[in-house]
Amino acid sequence: MRPVRNVGVLMSFLSLLLLIGCSERPDRRRAAAASAPQEFTETRTPVSHFRTAYPESRQAVTGDLSAGVPAAALSPLSSQRREALTPLIDALALSENIDPLLVHAVISQESRYNPRALSPVGAGGLMQMMPGTAARFGLTSAERFEPHKNIRAGIRYLKVLTRLFGGHLDLILAGYNAGEGAVLKYGRQIPPYKETQQYVRRVKGYYALYREQARHRQLRTMMAQVEESRRRVRAPTRQNGRSDSITSERATGAESP
Repeated sequence: MRPVRNVGVLMSFLSLLLLIGCSERPDRRRAAAASAPQEFTETRTPVSHFRTAYPESRQAVTGDLSAGVPAAALSPLSSQRREALTPLIDALALSENIDPLLVHAVISQESRYNPRALSPVGAGGLMQMMPGTAARFGLTSAERFEPHKNIRAGIRYLKVLTRLFGGHLDLILAGYNAGEGAVLKYGRQIPPYKETQQYVRRVKGYYALYREQARHRQLRTMMAQVEESRRRVRAPTRQNGRSDSITSERATGAESP
């Protein structure tokens, strides 16, 4: 009888050890997994996953034409494409708190309002965005030729340059043409590139021209409003004069025998 009891005690002891081992096994596995070297696999993610499609900015672009290089004397661009695109350009510019006339000036020089324009160096669309610059603002190479996407990305690039160069119009335009790196390289001056120097003068020329045209339109509108106000003031006076004459005629006729 005694050996049987010993065997029972031994079985109970082994069962207890087995339970303890099973309860510790998950913890050991987790600890071993935590201490094991991790394997990383490289994943390539589109630029748009890291950046919003059009980085937000509410800072206004100042257009001081009195400073910097003189504006070139140019003739206005008159085309059906310009007339057709003006409502879209104006709406996007105003929504981004930028002067629409500056956007028109850039487009006039860059593409002459041709949405399919493609330069020899690969800049495309209305505001001639390079593929790398377009990618900064969430656009694919093909999307550069969609007018509303191209215009909005170009506007926001102008605003990035505005913040970088403190609203200095010459440097903003030089950065748009040659890249901000070139402007910084030459000590925040217009780079000594003939194309860039001519570009700045021409865009400022279009900008000055469009602003002058806008002032003339505003003056004509104000004169028309003044003339309309005078006409409205004169109209009741004439009506009152006629009613007074009719009343006096009736009164005279009533008094006569």
